[in-house]
Amino acid sequence: MKKFSLAIIMVLAAFSITGCRTSEKASSSIKSEVWQTMLVKQLDAQIDEQIVTVKYNNGSTLYYKILDNFGNVALTWDRSNGRKSFDDGQSGYKGNISIPSFITAGTNDEFTFRVMEIDQNAFYGCSELTSVDIPYSIARINAGAFKNCDKLEKLTVNEENQSYKADDGVLFSKDGRMLVQYPAQKKDKIYVIGEDVAFICSEAFAHNTYLENVTVGNNVTAISDYAFFGCSNLKSLELGINVRINGIQSFFGCTKLERINAHGMFAPHNSPTVFEKVTKENCKLYVPKGQLMNYKMRLEWMEFKNVQEY
Repeated sequence: MKKFSLAIIMVLAAFSITGCRTSEKASSSIKSEVWQTMLVKQLDAQIDEQIVTVKYNNGSTLYYKILDNFGNVALTWDRSNGRKSFDDGQSGYKGNISIPSFITAGTNDEFTFRVMEIDQNAFYGCSELTSVDIPYSIARINAGAFKNCDKLEKLTVNEENQSYKADDGVLFSKDGRMLVQYPAQKKDKIYVIGEDVAFICSEAFAHNTYLENVTVGNNVTAISDYAFFGCSNLKSLELGINVRINGIQSFFGCTKLERINAHGMFAPHNSPTVFEKVTKENCKLYVPKGQLMNYKMRLEWMEFKNVQEY
């Protein structure tokens, strides 16, 4: 195990001392994160090349990347079997993963690390992953964290988390303005994106094959790249009045799309290939009265053959 500098040890020691001197609310938060951490008991931890490998009593092994000299780490992609990159072979993360708020390492557990992030592509291609419990301590979830997790059923978030929340298994920013991740194996056929949401993140709904009817709320302004990529059973789409941007391939592969109700008085700007693999000859596009030509003159919208005003 690699040695740490005295400065790091002092910082970690300071954290463990001052961590108890908190307000009543913060104290409750700490109890909550300690409880979540203890749900799965840590058995062993090894540090090598800034990666902490931790084994747990439920048979899982998680990998953490050291972020700084202040004891912060990010849950990162699986390093088992000599993997050199996140897409190098099958990932070992599977089943139900409960991320702890902190981990310890050292001969006598003298080093304490706080789990602050979920790394980019941390669960990339985890085809057997079914659920993830996100702890109080997570402040940032990086792009592509749950990419190609085709069996993911739900996400849960510790209620004391200050950055994220979950509603019925769907991951949002704490203020509800960003819809971060809709599980690929969530089996609802109908989903209404609430009026709190302003932004749909990249790949948020990608590869969900259960959704048939989606309503995008009136406060959503942007649908990011690949947001509904591969939603092959999506049949009906309601676009709220304030949608301004549809990102690259945001509805790519929605081969059963039959009807789009676009409520915006201004045709949303489409990036190239937004509706690639959508059968535009059969899909009916409904636009606000007086806006027919506005839509017909815009990229991607002009390719729809059956456009009507309502």
